[in-house]
Amino acid sequence: MKDKLKNNLGLKIMAFAFAIFLWWAVVNIDDPVHTKQYYVDVSVTNPEVITNAGKSYQIIDDTKTITVTIKARRKVLDEIKSSFILATADLREMQDSSVPIRLKVLGYEGSYESVTAYPQNIQVRVENTLKKTFPITTVATGSPRDGYVVGNMISSPQTVDVSGPESVISKISKVVARVDVSEISADTTIETELIYYDAADNRIDKSLLSSNCDKNGVSVNVDIWHTKNVQMSFNTSDIKPAKGYVFTGIEVEPQTIRVAGTVEQLGALTQLEIDAEELKKKDVIANEEIIIDITKHLPEGIIMADSNESNVVVRILVEKAGTKTIMLPVGSIQIENAPSKYNLEKGPEQEVELQFSGSKEALENLSSEKIVASVNLAEYKQTGTYTVAVQITELPEGCAYIGNATIQIILKRK
Repeated sequence: MKDKLKNNLGLKIMAFAFAIFLWWAVVNIDDPVHTKQYYVDVSVTNPEVITNAGKSYQIIDDTKTITVTIKARRKVLDEIKSSFILATADLREMQDSSVPIRLKVLGYEGSYESVTAYPQNIQVRVENTLKKTFPITTVATGSPRDGYVVGNMISSPQTVDVSGPESVISKISKVVARVDVSEISADTTIETELIYYDAADNRIDKSLLSSNCDKNGVSVNVDIWHTKNVQMSFNTSDIKPAKGYVFTGIEVEPQTIRVAGTVEQLGALTQLEIDAEELKKKDVIANEEIIIDITKHLPEGIIMADSNESNVVVRILVEKAGTKTIMLPVGSIQIENAPSKYNLEKGPEQEVELQFSGSKEALENLSSEKIVASVNLAEYKQTGTYTVAVQITELPEGCAYIGNATIQIILKRK
């Protein structure tokens, strides 16, 4: 038997060695060893080492996210995900400002040849803790349903106390509660988170910050208002054309404005009155445009449905005046403030000549029937014959009285 085992022993050893080599070759060709990189956030542990001393810390030099390289067989690397890699920095191991990074590949212990981090340490800056109070600014995103706009938005609470590293707190320019109002058509309360911004409107990482809102969060009460189209009425009494010109009217764009408010407020608003001061102009000789901020004239509680549409353009129209003479019967002239102790007679004139200026169209339509004239006798207290100026108290729009007509008035004691 022993002789049989010894027969061809060399060939048998060679066959066994070849089998081992063949297995090794198949394994390494079919499932070779590779390296793969992963990007992982570092978790800081035992922060109380610093915070218990009344200090804060901040990771510097962009070392919060690191590159992890794992060397393992291809099948293993195909299974490993970034979420399986635990990278921690224990502040108890900090030397000066450097903390070593420890790595674990959860569930694959012993299945890889090596795992390394770059960088191998995080850099930590220890500084004083600062606490500061900021107002909360509410910002709406999206649009409510058609026919509605966002009215008041009030956050609860309206301020927030923020604590953290002094260098981070000092960068905060504003704190915003952003709410999505898309398709809303009724008052509502929306829960949201706070966003911190610096002066350049860049978001600030709040992972190292704490606030009194962290536990209960922030809610924003959103008022949704109805909208309404409203006509405007402009007082043009302070528009004074230059001599030889006549004011012929105004053109307004847009002719109506869209405002928003509660149902009760909108129900009480039928027309928006714009006072004469807005259109106060003297010696106008050509058409002029005036831009009016209409928000100054809105009743309390009413807002523009679109803040970008708050300006109204008013165009003042003037023309070079023509003239027209109207013969007005003296008997149609009204007497004001006639003295009661005297009999009154008008002079022998049957008609008085009145001159008017205005646009061609206005003058063409002017007639004596459309004119109301009067004389005022308040100054005349004694018998006598007086020459009294004729005053025009009513005249069609677009016309101006330019004459200095007079009539005779005779007072006789009763």
